[in-house]
Amino acid sequence: MKHSSRFLNLSLFAVLSVSVGVSAQETVEQQARKLLEQHKSSLVVVTAKGMLKAKTTGEPLPDRDQQRRTLGVTIGDDGLLVVSNSAIDASVGLEGQQAKMDENIVTIQSAETVFSEVEISYGDSTLLKGKVLRQDLEADVAFILPDQEAAKAANKVFDRVDLSQFAATAEAADQVVGLSRSSAVYGYMPTLVMGRITGVFKGDRTFFVTDAGTAQGIPVFTLDGRPVGVTVVRIIEGKPSGVLGTLSAGSIQVMANLAREAIK
Repeated sequence: MKHSSRFLNLSLFAVLSVSVGVSAQETVEQQARKLLEQHKSSLVVVTAKGMLKAKTTGEPLPDRDQQRRTLGVTIGDDGLLVVSNSAIDASVGLEGQQAKMDENIVTIQSAETVFSEVEISYGDSTLLKGKVLRQDLEADVAFILPDQEAAKAANKVFDRVDLSQFAATAEAADQVVGLSRSSAVYGYMPTLVMGRITGVFKGDRTFFVTDAGTAQGIPVFTLDGRPVGVTVVRIIEGKPSGVLGTLSAGSIQVMANLAREAIK
């Protein structure tokens, strides 16, 4: 009887130990909420204004004013941020398209957006002007730097996503969290989407297919807080495919370093 009693006590201790371990472990939902709280200040809303200019096989098209608003994410201590290029640049994909001028049909030979103003909203009442430093058409990323003097005057401290800590081993079936902001209807409040990586495309650059990357310019993380990448539009032969992909954080970091060369 004593032996049986000792066995039962040990079994009970084991069960209690497992129960305590499970209760102490964070749930997936708790991890996702922690990621949102940690990185919500790095999520920005960018408004880009400019003039769309296009040359054709005939007369140039009239210049057109453009204003586009999109999401982005801060990736540098100096406020350097990344957005999906096609979300701010109306010229993407216009080359080779046909347009009507009076009674004539012309083909667009080249197009560009000359940016006149970029405004960055940080969700904390801070608004800063910015400048587009570098655009990469094929990768669909653009880098914007906020006005450093204005940031200093506003005592703005930039919270950022550290791309150097990227999820190097992320693969299909991994759980991920996409961080975003809502529309103006809900005051651009920080939001999240939970999902999984459904596939990994490895070409010249690595793209993650994930149901958590639901919009352009949003960062996607693994549950342990490592950035997988930022969601952009896949550009095929110079034209937007309309298909989203999360460009790897490692690739973005390399391009960000190139963008910084423009500052020097």
